[in-house]
Amino acid sequence: MKKQRRYTMRYAPTGAGKVMFRGIGVFHAVFGAVFALIALAEIIPSFGLIGLPFLVAGVFFAVNGTLIAFGKNGLMGRTYQIETETEEETDQRFPDAPPVETHDHIPSVALDAKQRLEQLESLKSAGLITDREFQQKRNEILKEL
Repeated sequence: MKKQRRYTMRYAPTGAGKVMFRGIGVFHAVFGAVFALIALAEIIPSFGLIGLPFLVAGVFFAVNGTLIAFGKNGLMGRTYQIETETEEETDQRFPDAPPVETHDHIPSVALDAKQRLEQLESLKSAGLITDREFQQKRNEILKEL
């Protein structure tokens, strides 16, 4: 049976990384503003609507650069969600071991008959199982030998 797990990761640079991202943000903001101003002053009056993509690109760079430069941690908040599928792990330590038996809801940790009988005796002496349940389980263990 496969299980799905979801991890959420947030990237937050520190020190030199934060300074670098802020510097890149300032550069983008200035570059975008200059690009938008050139589009407004020179390209659109000369070439008309053909200059509109230049204006849009300049405004995008200016806004994005401002968000990077002045946002929290120098970024706009980079969050990544990763979903993985993992197969249910099987216990490979004891490949020839019999399946784990349960006593009500408590898994048995004993591997051989002697240990299982000792565990059964301790359950009886603790008053967790009745004499009838003890005899029944004891007979089952002895039949497996």
